[in-house]
Amino acid sequence: ASSDIDCAVPFYGVNFQLLTPEGLRKPVQGHFGWEDTMTGLSDPDAASALAEALADIGNDESVVHMYHGAGHGFLNDSPAPFKSFEDRQAALGMVPYNPEVVALAWDRTLGFFAKHLSVS
Repeated sequence: ASSDIDCAVPFYGVNFQLLTPEGLRKPVQGHFGWEDTMTGLSDPDAASALAEALADIGNDESVVHMYHGAGHGFLNDSPAPFKSFEDRQAALGMVPYNPEVVALAWDRTLGFFAKHLSVS
């Protein structure tokens, strides 16, 4: 990890081909949807792999959150380029926007940043 990064908050995606989990010594808070179908990037298995990798290196300041009722891109409050979330779900299998999940994810993220980032 770069010395100029204090923490990381990945949302729905981690590329293990570009990332060596052994280098993740800084606090990490991941956010993934249980209904995400992006296999190997942001599906529940990828989220579990990140959590396991962080635990294996003893990074006890890190956590991976997985949200029921959320899929890939769950923070996106627009169905674009589709006319509706239902159209997007029919075409891509992505579940509709869930404002309760989004609010919880943002609350956790901002709390994490408040804890791990300082203003100089």
